[in-house]
Amino acid sequence: MSCLDYRRGLFSGSAETPEMLAHRRECAACTELLAEHERFESELKRALEVPVPPGFEERLKLPFRASRRRFLAAAGIAAAAAGVGTFAWLQRDDPLALACIEFVMKEEAKSIMMGAMPRAEAEKALAGTLPLARIERVGQIRHIGPCPFNGSTAYHVVLVVPQGKVTLLVMPEASLRASESAGHEGMYARVVPLRKGSLGIVGSD
Repeated sequence: MSCLDYRRGLFSGSAETPEMLAHRRECAACTELLAEHERFESELKRALEVPVPPGFEERLKLPFRASRRRFLAAAGIAAAAAGVGTFAWLQRDDPLALACIEFVMKEEAKSIMMGAMPRAEAEKALAGTLPLARIERVGQIRHIGPCPFNGSTAYHVVLVVPQGKVTLLVMPEASLRASESAGHEGMYARVVPLRKGSLGIVGSD
């Protein structure tokens, strides 16, 4: 089995076969590729999940004796939940993640109107950072094209996933040491390092 065969098998979404395992054990490049692939899948899953504050569901089920008390309790729970979520995001707001949110809010429509890349061109452009096959394992691509972002060229991807619409900004020239997050005006972003460059993930939920 060659490295190309291993990559094709890995990005197809199937489980690692005995042949793939045997090749990986003797190939440092494919071992590193698998580790980076698993990190990406983990980060993307974490970015798309918004945890419910502990005890939130139980508090919603509490019986209320009077309409005034019921209203005040519900308002308190909502405020507490909003406060927990907002505080968690504000603690780790990152400038690059905030820039990703700003792009979606102010520039995304313009980028889509500029038109999409041909598939073959997109595959070639993203091969070294985030292959198209990996993106398509996560959701359905509705748009992909180059765009100016943060002083260089990024690749703008609009993706439909079970949770709704998600925007990806693949940044080949932006290197990160660790993942960062931000939240602003109902939008949430996470930027994660890739083997080469980095990825911004933006959603509204």
